[in-house]
Amino acid sequence: MVFTFLVFLHLIATCAAIGTIVVTDMRLAAKMMGYRVVIPRPERFETVMVSASLALLYLTGIALVAVALSDRPDYLTNGKLQAKLVLVGLLTLNAFILHFMAFPILALSWPVSEWTRSQWFTVAASVSLSNSLWFFCAFLGVARIWNFTVSAGYVLAVAAVVWTVVYLLVNLALKLGSRDAPRQQPDWVDSTIATLSDFARLAAARVRPLPIDTQSPSANQHNYGRRLTDRRADGLADRRRARRD
Repeated sequence: MVFTFLVFLHLIATCAAIGTIVVTDMRLAAKMMGYRVVIPRPERFETVMVSASLALLYLTGIALVAVALSDRPDYLTNGKLQAKLVLVGLLTLNAFILHFMAFPILALSWPVSEWTRSQWFTVAASVSLSNSLWFFCAFLGVARIWNFTVSAGYVLAVAAVVWTVVYLLVNLALKLGSRDAPRQQPDWVDSTIATLSDFARLAAARVRPLPIDTQSPSANQHNYGRRLTDRRADGLADRRRARRD
């Protein structure tokens, strides 16, 4: 029962962190659908949520390993677990890089086109590493088939491939956001921005306020309540004038 409860807390912390990261990534990606893009730093709530989730993951993870060691003393020889411990340590180190190096760059509110090469690399490498590690570590949590069947080197190699793919995607997104204005002869960057902008406008057009039916029962009831309140106020005012007279 204790083990199940720890797994449940571990799962909740993972879902909270990944959910916050996905929402943040989608919000920041929406900023890339234009020209002379300025990427804002994540909101304080988002960073606090991810940090709190990471702390809870550490606590529950240590407890889960301790419980597993009591049942199986050779549990630490699991190659998948060894690789996951290395990746979690790298994820924690990268969190400090994000907070003290990448986020200050975003806080400058400079267009992506004005970033230096070092600023570009710092943001692209740290953001891609954070996203890839969070999702890959979550995948390792359910990849039971790798328990005691693969080496730590194999898992780390797969993680490196995943990070490389995400790193290329982040650089592609930054490439789209680094264009200050459309060119006279549109290229693939202008075409991609136009396509993404069309999707964004289509999505925004679908979200419209619902018209209010003034003849509906709820509206009539609301109007009746207002009239009743006005009548009571008028009656109270008349009684006060009568007392004064």
